[in-house]
Amino acid sequence: MLDAVRIAGRWVSVHVLARLSARALGEDPPPRQTLLRDFCRATHWRNRKGHWCLASAHVALQRLEARGLVRLPPPAPRAARQRPRQLVDDGLPLPALPPAGASLQELRLQRIRDQHDPDHGLWNRLIVREHPLQGAPLVGAQLRYLIRHPQGVVGAFGVGPAAYYLGCRDAWIGWDDTTRQAHLPQVLGLARFLLRPGPRWPNLASHCYGLLVAQVAADWQERYGVRPVLLETFVERSTQTGTSLSAANWQRLGQSQGYGRSRPAGKGARRSAKDVWVYELVPQARASLRRGATPVVVPRSVFCGWEAETWTPAETDGLALGDRRLERRWEQMLRARWHHPPRSFFASFGSRAAGKAAYRLVESPRAEVTFQSLLAPHAHQTQRRMAAERLVVLAQDTTALSYNTLRATRGLGVVGDRRNPGRGLWLHSLQAFRADGIPLGCSWAKLWAREEESDTERRNEQSVSEKESGRWIEAYQSAARLAEAMPQTQLTVCGDRESDIFELFDQSEVAPRNLRLLVRAQHDRVLSSGQKLWHQLREQPLGGTLTVRVPRRGDRPARMATLEVRWLALEAASPRVALKKSWSPIRLWAVLAQEVDPPQGAEAIEWVLVTDWEVEGWGMAVRMIRWYSVRWGIECWHQVLKGGCGVEQRQMESARALERALVLDMIVAWRAFLLCRLGKHHPALPASLYYAAEELAVLEVYRERLPAHAQGVVAAPASALGPGEAEAPAPVPEGPPAKGRARGGLSLYQANLLVAMLAGFWTRKSDGHPGPRRVGEGLMILAELVNYRRLTGQVPHGTPARSKRPREPG
Repeated sequence: MLDAVRIAGRWVSVHVLARLSARALGEDPPPRQTLLRDFCRATHWRNRKGHWCLASAHVALQRLEARGLVRLPPPAPRAARQRPRQLVDDGLPLPALPPAGASLQELRLQRIRDQHDPDHGLWNRLIVREHPLQGAPLVGAQLRYLIRHPQGVVGAFGVGPAAYYLGCRDAWIGWDDTTRQAHLPQVLGLARFLLRPGPRWPNLASHCYGLLVAQVAADWQERYGVRPVLLETFVERSTQTGTSLSAANWQRLGQSQGYGRSRPAGKGARRSAKDVWVYELVPQARASLRRGATPVVVPRSVFCGWEAETWTPAETDGLALGDRRLERRWEQMLRARWHHPPRSFFASFGSRAAGKAAYRLVESPRAEVTFQSLLAPHAHQTQRRMAAERLVVLAQDTTALSYNTLRATRGLGVVGDRRNPGRGLWLHSLQAFRADGIPLGCSWAKLWAREEESDTERRNEQSVSEKESGRWIEAYQSAARLAEAMPQTQLTVCGDRESDIFELFDQSEVAPRNLRLLVRAQHDRVLSSGQKLWHQLREQPLGGTLTVRVPRRGDRPARMATLEVRWLALEAASPRVALKKSWSPIRLWAVLAQEVDPPQGAEAIEWVLVTDWEVEGWGMAVRMIRWYSVRWGIECWHQVLKGGCGVEQRQMESARALERALVLDMIVAWRAFLLCRLGKHHPALPASLYYAAEELAVLEVYRERLPAHAQGVVAAPASALGPGEAEAPAPVPEGPPAKGRARGGLSLYQANLLVAMLAGFWTRKSDGHPGPRRVGEGLMILAELVNYRRLTGQVPHGTPARSKRPREPG
């Protein structure tokens, strides 16, 4: 007979069960809760945080008791359900109302001190008899007021704690879970407002709101020791319009989800949605509510480099999947994908066992294995590279990932438009760049499946947290948290015309001082003066002309363009839609860059850039144009992600697996893009910063075997620059020299060119520097040559050389 039984995936000794039964049947049996703790202690049953698994143990013991393997004391009888607490009406008569001609200036707020206050019963009586919520009680900490006039009582206020979950409010403030928990006590909720039925005076409600906001902060601090900075309330639109709130300078944010207070969306019975209004009790209340104790990021320059064998551990450092074996496997998967970026997912890992292990990880049901947790280490290393710079351009954009052929894949959404619908996912990311366009990595990303298009009749009534455009706000708020973590770095968030939304400019009003916004305008906004933005810009005097190089795009050749530049300080009025009518105007600056005499058949350049940078001269206007041009780097990264890594060619059973596998390709695409940009703009950097010693040894052998004319091409780093481009000075790498670096070794430009030539890159003068796709193909060949060298000690004589036939540049 076995001395243990298996229950809930665990073996439990029968001796432990016998001791529990003996204690339960003794003269003075302990409570079931005590036995549960002793059972967990005897079986070492803890969760990952080290806490006793009491609920799981209780279920296991109940099953064992049903099988007759253990005896437990009967559960303690539950107390009878008490009647819900209600406000008590003492039955006394209500006081008289003031006459219709009474003066508003004689109104005052009388605070109810406590339940022993003589007017405590009067407050209850008024609410129970004349308020729509009747006897429903106030919860938690609270203040109660009577609105008094020398000739009677006009109404009452009730103030309590704010709602815990409120999507439109949290998005407006910029709260995450940590900052919400830290600052929620500083937000109050106006739970009751009663104006008694009878004669109404003009502006009575707005005047009463003014009395409340002038007094409530000091009263709350006196009673509870916390100084509130924000007041919120909910309005039932079917009975109230909110006109008095708007007149009292409250701001409408959107609607509640209708799930009741302190309950997250998606749980419980849905109630009626209500309008959400807020009032800032102090100036810059939002800024104080989003401020947190953010640890400062330790900088590490991108020019320090990580050679091929050490960069993958660095980009996965800090990964927390709950199992060290999974964390090691993820790092091995990243290294394999780097060596074989053009291959399919399964073929990247070299063997059937490794491929199956990779699929098990991306399809794992573990709660710790998510898109965000897998991306977090790379995002942290990106932040370190950002912290080492004086200026960083954060480009945000959205791209569609199409998986039209995966008809059986679960969790995909709608991509494309109504005329050409498809299935897939949407990726919105925040990519960091130096001012010279060197990519630093992905600092934040969001991936989602779009639902079927719904009607947009209520679009103007919805808060940005309810709409897909809220992704622009989320990315900007993540940049705000980064700005607090790196106060020495100036961050500029760039977005294309789709990001031209008023809520984004509103967020810039409370951003840290080292965070700025730069957006290409889509809407011809109305200014506070009543004029239109674009008309006013074109009327400004010419500030100067700027000559820029327009790169080749599609079948359009590269060309030089002359731009006329104008700028303007403006005050943008809030859109005249229902939700934002009460919002304040925002002071911004705009820059117009318009091409003069474009070539025939070419699309003329016309950029209208809106920013919160102070553009007061020619130099600042030119900086806005150049910094916005850096935004094109995120489009190039999208091309590498799709063309070089083939993310849209994945075939998996669920969107969850596609999301996790995508993280690998996001990191690989950044690394390939980084090598190409560094090789082009800083060609003299040592290749040993980014290539392993074994890889460089193979490339040296390959260079020696090239024909004489090809060796001459490889030996000229200046050819990495395109026509009309000037060579940038090579930065001095920080930190100690890379291990294995030799004097006179290959430069980064030479190494990139040799790698691309392995894949058939044709080194013509017009080709310039090879692109990430061609470099990725060459890296796959280089990895195989390194493996061959490890096995045989030599590089094969048939090392690929340049193709006989010219191939398209990468």
